[in-house]
Amino acid sequence: MIFGLTLTFFFSQILAGIAIISDIFSFQFKERKKIIIFFIISAVCIALHYFLLERYVGAFLVSLWVIRFFIAYHKTHTYWIYIFIFLFGCTTLFFYKDLYDIIIFTATVLITVWVFQENDKHLRLFLMCGTSLVVLYNFLIFSPVWVLLEGIFLTSNFIGFYRHYIHNTWNKLL
Repeated sequence: MIFGLTLTFFFSQILAGIAIISDIFSFQFKERKKIIIFFIISAVCIALHYFLLERYVGAFLVSLWVIRFFIAYHKTHTYWIYIFIFLFGCTTLFFYKDLYDIIIFTATVLITVWVFQENDKHLRLFLMCGTSLVVLYNFLIFSPVWVLLEGIFLTSNFIGFYRHYIHNTWNKLL
């Protein structure tokens, strides 16, 4: 039994690694749709990661992310934000296990707001806040690889933000 749990944990961390590689690639693009394609790949891996760790609120919330990303790829209507927040709220209530689930729910709400932003600058700012909460959540549920990789993802987001907004603005001023 311990070997099975260790093997499950090992595979969950591999999926976390694949997800973060996809996330890192995502923020090196400026085009919103390219960013979202990489997030779809990442979300599938993240959902499987949480299922393997038996964190079902996180797993079901991220499974809904996949659907949300597919819709956001084609549409940016703000009413989708409310629909998904409602679905995420129902999922959290149904699978609620402990206070940690509130953290991943809050992160999910922030990430939902960003995914329907037409402006990728706003997308990045909302995501930085949501990702910070995801790092906290994964620290609390003891997913060390995911904490490390989400930290790398957050750094990648900062680098992409710098490259596309701060650096370009600075160069225009000179």
